[in-house]
Amino acid sequence: MKRRHFLLTLTLPLAGCGFQLRGTQRIPYRSVYVQAPDHESAIVRLLQQTLKDNQVTLGPSAREAEAVLILSQERKNRTILALSGGGRVREYRLNYAINYSLNDRDGKTIYPDSLIQLTRDFTYDDNLYLAKNAEEAFLYRDLEEDAVQQIMRRLRSTH
Repeated sequence: MKRRHFLLTLTLPLAGCGFQLRGTQRIPYRSVYVQAPDHESAIVRLLQQTLKDNQVTLGPSAREAEAVLILSQERKNRTILALSGGGRVREYRLNYAINYSLNDRDGKTIYPDSLIQLTRDFTYDDNLYLAKNAEEAFLYRDLEEDAVQQIMRRLRSTH
């Protein structure tokens, strides 16, 4: 009984102030064509799946879709952040960048060319070569997922 009273006491002020969960915001396009130099890249597949999950049809061509999402350049690299006293790498920074823009089916710019840049740092140990390579692949996948979420937020805010 006390627990119910406690929960009621916590939730009533939120209800009284007009608080509502944001919910999901829909993308204002029924169909989107994804144009990329490499249609088999991981980010293209991830972006297409995310669009489908948001009830957006993937257009078969740029002319048949309401909007054309153009992924123009994707770059991945790593830089050394720290070395040990013996000159061995101890820490890397993974860099991920992608350029994208959004046009309508007639080529008119809806959202101009933009750049997403993301980084992740990770420690490195030569003795754990296979594990660290797997970690690096996982972190790049995480960077791609973050980039897709940023693109999706931008798509939701257009129109």
